[in-house]
Amino acid sequence: MSGQNIAILLDAAPSTWTSQQDQHSKLCEALVERGLQPVLVFSDTIPPAIAARLQSTGAQVAAINYGQGCSTYFRELQGLVKKFSITTAHIIFFDYFSAVPWVTRLTGVRHIIYEMQNSGMFRATSWRKTLLQFRTKLTTAPVTRVIAISEFVKEQLVKGGIADDKIIVRYLGVDFKRFAPNPYARQRLAREFDVRDNEVVVSTVSYLRPFKNPQVLVRACKELATRQVPVRLFVAGGGDMLPGLQELSRQLGVDDRIHWLGNVDDPTSLLQASDIFVLASVGEAFGLVLAEAMACGVPIVGSRSGSLVEVVADGQTGLLVTPLDTGSFADGIEDLARDGDLRRRMGMRAIERVLERFTVEKAVEGTIRIYEALWDR
Repeated sequence: MSGQNIAILLDAAPSTWTSQQDQHSKLCEALVERGLQPVLVFSDTIPPAIAARLQSTGAQVAAINYGQGCSTYFRELQGLVKKFSITTAHIIFFDYFSAVPWVTRLTGVRHIIYEMQNSGMFRATSWRKTLLQFRTKLTTAPVTRVIAISEFVKEQLVKGGIADDKIIVRYLGVDFKRFAPNPYARQRLAREFDVRDNEVVVSTVSYLRPFKNPQVLVRACKELATRQVPVRLFVAGGGDMLPGLQELSRQLGVDDRIHWLGNVDDPTSLLQASDIFVLASVGEAFGLVLAEAMACGVPIVGSRSGSLVEVVADGQTGLLVTPLDTGSFADGIEDLARDGDLRRRMGMRAIERVLERFTVEKAVEGTIRIYEALWDR
């Protein structure tokens, strides 16, 4: 590995410490242990506390605003490449049709890795499909290897025009020191929100965007109320959809059953307090919060769509239901809400599944193997 240094290019600065930053931190630690110099390059000013934590691993932290134009980005990135003798760039979060891979190649970086973490489904057909595939091949030409964070993402990338043999699947991971069961979390939540012993705590954590389909969960709450299933839904996340969702809950008469928490800096305690975690996304790239909830021993009710079929073992660690179907979601939640023993069994299996597949250590090891395979060429 001698003579190799790595720039990890990220398209946004984190405002709070998340599992993504856990993974970046662990990756930087592992690289430093191997005698390498990682450089994290954000597109915005990073909060001082988070910058300090990342720098404590031995990493360098910088910010270059891609929004200021390709020429500015090239000039400042070239300065970092020369200063730290960077040979490899790992691009994360930027769209794969951005100019970042080409700008990076022009700075002289030899190995360029692009990691696809964006959700969504490739739906183009006919001439539009052909044009999009041509654009993809052009913009990703400088990329040496593509990391897909699920088999679902790999499938979308192939449809989009990236060669199958250029893609490696490597799942994301969570830190078990941070996400683990905590029996006292439920007690604290119950005191704060006056949750009765017979009520089931259902939670979801996501930015409220259309593909997340949070309205399905609101309507499922109405269905559960009609069936007299005692559930409380806690929604952590903000977004443009929030006011409309709150109005929908009032119209349906379930506003007393739903708690809108807004953006939550750290969802760990909410996940630990939950009996069931729900996610109604269609086309989810991975759903890191699913692994976080499962690590806390919480069974899942989620859409049979996207990567959820890979993360959740249907019937073992949760229940996968028909996407966008209110009744199907209500059925899944009711099945778990009425059977505490089933929830506990699924919760234990969920922990085991995360340990087997979705730990931050496994994610870091997989990433380093990808680096080493390129360097050994």
